Amino acid sequence: MGGISVILLLVLRSWRLGVISLIPNYLPAAMSFGVWGYLVGQVGLAGSVMTAIAFGIVVDDTTHFLTKYRRARNEGSSPPDAIRATFQATGRALWTTTAILVAGFLVFASSGFEVSWTLGVLVATTLSLALVADFLLLPPLLMALDRRKT
Repeated sequence: MGGISVILLLVLRSWRLGVISLIPNYLPAAMSFGVWGYLVGQVGLAGSVMTAIAFGIVVDDTTHFLTKYRRARNEGSSPPDAIRATFQATGRALWTTTAILVAGFLVFASSGFEVSWTLGVLVATTLSLALVADFLLLPPLLMALDRRKT
């Protein structure tokens, strides 16, 4: 996850955007672990593998969102207009790909093998929470960042 974080910072070419992008990516994994730990009591092997798999997937949605947002801002859009344009350009695609991935990982939940079942449930939960974070948490973070810059 550290390597992905560094690459994200380099791709976005912005320390601030890079740091902000980590919040909606790390938070869903932490929330999934918290809920899982509360309900089940232990995380185990599948949980540790889940973090790497889920983080590699969820960072993709955030990167698309931030790239479109940055492009709109560079074209002169205000932060609220840039967020609207970003949702129009990426919202449906992010929603669709996440739904497909969640459905795919939920297939693992039908397995009788505990590691596969755990992996499927945890990744599907993390992907769902990450989409919520990208849609509900990332825009206010970007607006707060842009208010400080201007």
